[in-house]
Amino acid sequence: MQSTEQILASAPGSSQLPSTSQTPSRVLVVEPHPTLRTVLVQRLRQDGHLAAAVGSAVEAVDLCREQSPDLLVSAEILEQNTAMRLAQQLGCSVIVLTARSGVEPLVSLLDEGADDVLRKPFGLEELAARCRTLLKRGRIGLQEKVAVGPLEVHLLLRQVTLSEKPVELSPREFALLCALLMPPGMVRSRQELLRLAWPPFSGGPRSVDTQVLTLRRKLEQAGLGEGGGITTVRQQGYRFSIDNI
Repeated sequence: MQSTEQILASAPGSSQLPSTSQTPSRVLVVEPHPTLRTVLVQRLRQDGHLAAAVGSAVEAVDLCREQSPDLLVSAEILEQNTAMRLAQQLGCSVIVLTARSGVEPLVSLLDEGADDVLRKPFGLEELAARCRTLLKRGRIGLQEKVAVGPLEVHLLLRQVTLSEKPVELSPREFALLCALLMPPGMVRSRQELLRLAWPPFSGGPRSVDTQVLTLRRKLEQAGLGEGGGITTVRQQGYRFSIDNI
């Protein structure tokens, strides 16, 4: 079976990718509507991405058995699945495309861990710009793994282990942990954590406090100790303290 990258590279139109010194990003579009997914993947290829499109979550999982994409662009509701669950399965960042109106659905998706949300109908150039921003952010300071004591964060795989045992985190919790760990011991204000772990112009101080609380609980339950290694620094923010490990 071909790898994900081989399939993406051999997809129609991929031979037109502009040359670049940096490895092209792998972007997977999951959209039930055939015309829309074709238009989206063609626009993403114009930016030099190795882009492919499928119509269902089952096809997405099958395509990505050997290698996860760098970014998932997915319709919110899929047959027998959702964009958020699919992103967790694939272990990648996600831009959710939603047809729901109002502010509450957008806030809910962002709180669940979506890296970005676009409401249909949207402009192709807006989608392309949001993809570039997320992918650029993911390449800054790229490392394969960060280890602090028994805790290991596998950045490329988007996985966390404690004493070699997996710790299940949501995409938002994972991003928050990365922000606290780079470097460990540094105090991060709520505004810094919003900038590092939330999409632009989304969330607020309460969102940070809520996500820190859930992250602490999961790390505690995994056996990291009281507070999960995260300490509150009064009137300043939070820090990951290696002294607590």
